Amino acid sequence: MEISKSILEAARKKGKIIDYKEEINYSRFREDFRFISRGTVLIGERIIHGFPHIKRIFTLEKGLAKNMSEEFYAEEKIDGFNLRVAKVGKKVFAFSRGGFVDPFSTEKARDLNLDQFFRDYPDYILCGEMIGNTPYTTPAKEFDVRFLIFDFDSGSGQYVEQSTKYSLIKKYDLNSVPQLGKFSQSNLTSLKNLLLNTNKSKKEGLVLKSIDRKQIVKYVVPNADIEDIGKAANSLFDMPTGYFIQRILRSAVFIKDFGLDRKKYSQLLGEAFYDKLTVQLSKIEEDGIYDEFEVLIKSPKTWDGILKHMSKEVKIEVLFKREEKNGSRIRFRKIYKKTTKKLREFLSGKGIED
Repeated sequence: MEISKSILEAARKKGKIIDYKEEINYSRFREDFRFISRGTVLIGERIIHGFPHIKRIFTLEKGLAKNMSEEFYAEEKIDGFNLRVAKVGKKVFAFSRGGFVDPFSTEKARDLNLDQFFRDYPDYILCGEMIGNTPYTTPAKEFDVRFLIFDFDSGSGQYVEQSTKYSLIKKYDLNSVPQLGKFSQSNLTSLKNLLLNTNKSKKEGLVLKSIDRKQIVKYVVPNADIEDIGKAANSLFDMPTGYFIQRILRSAVFIKDFGLDRKKYSQLLGEAFYDKLTVQLSKIEEDGIYDEFEVLIKSPKTWDGILKHMSKEVKIEVLFKREEKNGSRIRFRKIYKKTTKKLREFLSGKGIED
């Protein structure tokens, strides 16, 4: 999809575009503007389109009836770091959801052996989730990082249909999000069983896509919602408005629709929120509110880039830095400044007017 000069000029006048001079010179849309998605990247004449928001359905049957064709594919929804990986000139770059060149993910993407794929499809963009030992996701013991592909952008902001995507993943031996099969709205029994198993195994949920990939929705299971609430409880003032309410609501709808034990999930929800928060409250005076991460990097410039791009809302505290055969291993804390400050004020006796 082309973007005219007049639209670019209008976007710049409104401050929607920010320019960067880093390893490459690029610009990104910091917010949605007309038909252009936040995170869209401009590199010379090339456009790397922002990854669009995906509709979330709260109830299965009615949600599918309004938003999905009769037949569709299911894939596991992965809780990772959303990336678009592209070849720019002679180098591979990884762009975050917001349109930044992410230095850590770029270093990892260059180790993925994508040369043959980009020789054959130089304009394609790999869309996926990076998981594992990243500066943004839960650390893993079994592996360092993995990049799991869920879509291919053909280069124009259009995504290839499902059968083509699966063929490319197989042909080039690429890692994919788990592919869970083809389903039909006329018989949802197997899909419901899959969702119950997804919930039982404490996975996040499903992404459902029409055969031509033009329709797409996501559906999250309650154990994942409750786990999210537990993870975020210690940084509640750093989270977006509505983060907790939305997860409580959608888990409640799932519990009602699938006839799950309400008392059991009420207890799980309470424990998830209070356990994490009260543990951190007991430590706040000494350490602040934080989460810990661990990364393995090759270049010192990568660590400098991580610090540069990290949110101003967090303070970074390095716990250790150790040289290993494959690079430097760094374990660090993200201390949530806003939540830490507010909770310390409340615990020191500050009053507020409701």
